[in-house]
Amino acid sequence: MDAVLAHPFCNPTVKSSRSAPSHPPRLGNLLPAPDPPRPTKLMGSDQDSLLARAMLTLDALDHLDQGVSVFDQSLRLVSWNRYFTQMLEFPAEFAQIGTPLETLFLFNAQRGDYGPGNPAEQVRERMALARQFVPHHFERTRPSGQVLEIHGIPLKSGGFVTIYTDITERKKAEQALQESHDLLEQRVTERTADLRDLNQALKQEIAQHKSAQAALLESQKLNALGQLTSGIAHDFNNLLTIIQGNLDLIGDDPQPDVAIRESLHAAAGASRRGAELTRQLLAFSSHQTLTPTAVRPARLFADIGAMLKRTLGDAIEVEIDPGTHTWATQVDPIRLENAILNLALNARDAMPQGGHLAISTANISLDQQQTRLGLDPGDFVMYVIEDDGEGMPSDIVERAFEPFFTTKGVGTGTGLGLSTVYGFARQSGGQVCLASKPGIGTRVELYLPRATAEEDKASHIAPVDVPGGNGERILVVENDPDVRHFICRVLEDLGYNTLDASDGQQAQQLAEIHPDLDLLLTDLLMPGGIDGESLCHRLKITHPHIEALCISGQTNRMSDSEATSPPAATLAKPFSAQELAKAVRLALNPAAITGH
Repeated sequence: MDAVLAHPFCNPTVKSSRSAPSHPPRLGNLLPAPDPPRPTKLMGSDQDSLLARAMLTLDALDHLDQGVSVFDQSLRLVSWNRYFTQMLEFPAEFAQIGTPLETLFLFNAQRGDYGPGNPAEQVRERMALARQFVPHHFERTRPSGQVLEIHGIPLKSGGFVTIYTDITERKKAEQALQESHDLLEQRVTERTADLRDLNQALKQEIAQHKSAQAALLESQKLNALGQLTSGIAHDFNNLLTIIQGNLDLIGDDPQPDVAIRESLHAAAGASRRGAELTRQLLAFSSHQTLTPTAVRPARLFADIGAMLKRTLGDAIEVEIDPGTHTWATQVDPIRLENAILNLALNARDAMPQGGHLAISTANISLDQQQTRLGLDPGDFVMYVIEDDGEGMPSDIVERAFEPFFTTKGVGTGTGLGLSTVYGFARQSGGQVCLASKPGIGTRVELYLPRATAEEDKASHIAPVDVPGGNGERILVVENDPDVRHFICRVLEDLGYNTLDASDGQQAQQLAEIHPDLDLLLTDLLMPGGIDGESLCHRLKITHPHIEALCISGQTNRMSDSEATSPPAATLAKPFSAQELAKAVRLALNPAAITGH
């Protein structure tokens, strides 16, 4: 309801023994009426005092910023302040004592203050509520947007007083505050989402950092193992060169004792197995000698596909997909064949009851953001070898590339298969990744760099007999005296003249007094401050026509130097007398071997 019932007043005038003063239009009803059963007569001074008090009260009400109205028990206006009519925008004729509340309701309904609807019905509803004379408190928004807070208070003797408060500005402030609060909540929600995303990204970055750190530690561990195995293999190769070379010399005796020949044959076989072991060690340590050429997967699998299927047996279903547009890779083809064969054999061993082996290739381009594999940005060919065998748990996967680590029974594996694949991949500028799950199978991804040149189509040279020497003078430089003695003996038996030195300094001194040297045969790794590579460069200056042949059980340094120096013939330890003879002849006169 829009007004509150107020205190009812009695007669608007009071009879007195003297004429009553003229009252303001809003005060006549404020004078107390006599009790009907017992009329009371007010003295003039008392009436004047009451009138003064009433005028003072009304003047005070006019200074309020709230509208005030008083209706009697019959719901007629008996008193009001100026702000009541101004706030509610009532016509001047309504500001009269006795104006019915129903008239005010009808005026409001007709001008739309109560919203859409039937004005008569709206008035009836409000009059019914007013006649109940109950307290009420509500807000009303007028069509102009003005918001009124209306508080009605019933009076004990009947009627009610109503207080009207304009709360438009307060509502605007509350709305602005609510909008600000909503905006703040929205921003908090957005910031929370941003923080959640940042937190998730940070977690992923931390996980990637931990993964990269673990990969770095694993790489450092494998690198340390590689350095250790490389050193062991280098020393072991010297021993094997001595053993194998001298066995070859003894075996050249046309009439050896039968028992001695059998022992020599067994010793030679053991020496060859030792040489293969050191080759695998060097492959893991990335110190093997590689001859990289452009190799296309289609041609590679055409050459080894049938051999793979025969080797793996009928129980293994082999599926090979080399791809139709796969790039060529810049690798040593023999080492690549060995790597794929090693991985295929591992897959076969993981499928004792048979299974499926899939080999495929794909072109991969890595940018700066994708080089978490430890590869430089660029183009790679990915060889995938995948089986559905027994699989491996994570603790086995973590150690799979360690040399000599194997889960196979005693005597059934050396533990160097995967480590040689790892060494080959890293030395070739690539990477190998392993994923496995027990009961599901294993997937190996071998990343190798894309070739920049066309595939090498040179055919293999058939082995031929090696002719002997014609008195050519060869300077042999080797710090191991037994290896040096073996080399000199073989060369002298072949008809060469030899000079020998134990280090680069001594070799230079010999070269100064022998300008007619035909060949420098030197180990790469030597003490004394002048290694084989430096010696080759120096003698090429003082002896422009000299040829060079480098030997070593650890040939990675020479391979690295080939990019900046003229290529030299190479011979990896251990080697036989036949291999030494062929390498020397080839270094002195390639036509003698190739027939060109």
